[in-house]
Amino acid sequence: MRRNAMTRREKDLLSRLSKIINYSEYIHANLTIAKRTCGNSNCRCIREGKKHVSLYLTTTRKDGKRKSIYIPKRLEERAIEYTQRYFKIKEDLEKISDINLARLLEEKDKK
Repeated sequence: MRRNAMTRREKDLLSRLSKIINYSEYIHANLTIAKRTCGNSNCRCIREGKKHVSLYLTTTRKDGKRKSIYIPKRLEERAIEYTQRYFKIKEDLEKISDINLARLLEEKDKK
């Protein structure tokens, strides 16, 4: 569709989507927090019950199996940003899809 035939909302969504896709990193994964004990009898996780907390990215591979990847503390913020960006892209894509579907149904009803 030509840009001049789009609504302002559509232009804004496409512009934002283009910026996210072209100029930033994103990952299609879910974040999983795991709490566990390490097995060291002198560790606080056993003595005080304060379990170790780890962040994992859970992805789906091409063969359909899930894979969890440990994320070290120093990369946690970046992993969170990347996954949030992916879901923002998905959300904006759904909004654009809804607009296009409404436009198509409008044209269908005209004839």
